[in-house]
Amino acid sequence: MMVVDILLPTRNRLPSLIMTLAGIATQSETRLHLVVADQSDAPAGDSPVVQALTRVIAARGAVVEWHRREECRGIAEQRAFLLERALAPAVLYLDDDVLMEPWVVAHALDVLREEQCGFVGAFPAGLSFLDDVRPLQQNVEYWEGPVQPEAVEPGSREWERWHLHRAANQYHASRAVPPGRIRLYKVAWSASCVLYDRAKLLSVGGFSFWPRLPRYHSGEEVLVQNLLMRRWGGCGLMPSGTYFSEMPSTVLNAAGGVDGHALDLLPEMIERYARADRAPGVAPLVTPSEQTAPSAT
Repeated sequence: MMVVDILLPTRNRLPSLIMTLAGIATQSETRLHLVVADQSDAPAGDSPVVQALTRVIAARGAVVEWHRREECRGIAEQRAFLLERALAPAVLYLDDDVLMEPWVVAHALDVLREEQCGFVGAFPAGLSFLDDVRPLQQNVEYWEGPVQPEAVEPGSREWERWHLHRAANQYHASRAVPPGRIRLYKVAWSASCVLYDRAKLLSVGGFSFWPRLPRYHSGEEVLVQNLLMRRWGGCGLMPSGTYFSEMPSTVLNAAGGVDGHALDLLPEMIERYARADRAPGVAPLVTPSEQTAPSAT
């Protein structure tokens, strides 16, 4: 049984995509279902290197599913398309500019199961900022006990946690964590490499709001994570074990910006999905063995 769907949207970043696929090919957790949604002008799947890497990924035990999608309706629609094809209890949204160390998927999955939270983020570092140390942006709030639900309001003190994800701040802060140890920290949101409990993600609507956003937008994961944190909490891994390729984004408009932000929908989405008197229950995330093993007597 596949335990993680890796949902990978890509557009016009072939060298970066190759780096990302190489990271997938080396994961210690091999019970994977990789779903790629390619909106590149020149099909990325035609690359001999991409084909070689997908063969390696499949040979190590994963199922690979590749979709060529010529019409572009925005990144939230891409994420919705990918989620519709997910089968596993946990889904990893992985951007096409992220390299994962071999332990990332397995450890994030362990945390998601143990904490029963909505998501676990492994935020990548941009190592071009390796020598740009910013102590004032490296404040870390660790989870000292179980991950708990919390309402992180835009503009609040907790919202300022996002500064940790600028430049290489998270990487620099992680140097204080003893070797071999991984700690969980509180986030405003995470991005680029985020493992979700699929049932919980669907319970807050997934990315079904995409038709209400302009073609060029941002904040789609910020919105769903804010809803998930209100009901189940969320966390980040430190160190994250992930790194950016630092190639230019391909989800921006011609002026290099966006025409709308998904957080504009937050108040009504809270009313619809995150109010305690309206939120449906979701079964705990369990391992495949726990699903089938007889109870002890």
